[in-house]
Amino acid sequence: MANHTLPPKGSSSSNAFESEIPFLIKDDSERVRKDLAGIRHILEYDLRPKPPRILHDTYYDTRENSLRRRRTTHRTRRLGDTLLISSKSDIRRISGNIIRRREIELPWAYDSVRLLARNLRLKTTAMSSSLFQRIPVSRTLAEMGLHVIQERRTRRVARDIVRRGTNPTSIVAELAIDRVTYTFEKIKVGFSEVEIEAKAPGGLPTIREVANELLSKYKPFLQQWSHGKFVTGLAIRRLLETKTLRPYLEDGALKPGAFQLIDLALQSATA
Repeated sequence: MANHTLPPKGSSSSNAFESEIPFLIKDDSERVRKDLAGIRHILEYDLRPKPPRILHDTYYDTRENSLRRRRTTHRTRRLGDTLLISSKSDIRRISGNIIRRREIELPWAYDSVRLLARNLRLKTTAMSSSLFQRIPVSRTLAEMGLHVIQERRTRRVARDIVRRGTNPTSIVAELAIDRVTYTFEKIKVGFSEVEIEAKAPGGLPTIREVANELLSKYKPFLQQWSHGKFVTGLAIRRLLETKTLRPYLEDGALKPGAFQLIDLALQSATA
């Protein structure tokens, strides 16, 4: 039975840039996550809780790694009963410490898959719409020449950031506290991360202010991290294969010293 579930009627897709500042929680992560989750005010902003979510992400590429060579990612995301398909590209750093990417995210549907296939210069599936509805996601993507290169699970506790006293209130940014777990065959590796993402025009100053305040309050537990979860996972896999990372793993969690190794591996990969 095919497991395609579309978002509820009326949900929207996106085709825009995302701008964010990410941090690692490099030490005492459980305590810091709980402390961050308890914050309701920061500077002149209120932090409004959102329900926790579990994100199941699966990344794909061709056998020739054509997407990675173009610095593009292709992903499916399961969020409860919702299945999304997305791509990210045009990754760059702006205004110093802000990472910006172009993101296209759509509900898993026949037209969505064909659109992304054209955008990513992949094989366009020749199957009919009725056949598409009956077959598994993995088969559809295999028909496009794709195979799985990464799987991860993220438990996300998020907060809407709104400017205090504004009426009506509008969301200017989001604070996400993530517990990330990669699955590499029989090995699971996890770490914790914080992301502050702009959610409205003019939100860049807000995420910079909030990021600076958090960094000041939680030093030395937070470390700015300029690498996305996807490439971080690729580096972890390579270090596991060479057994370099084993001394820095404890019960599946990365110790603080691991992140310097991962950063060096990523820098050497792009040199």
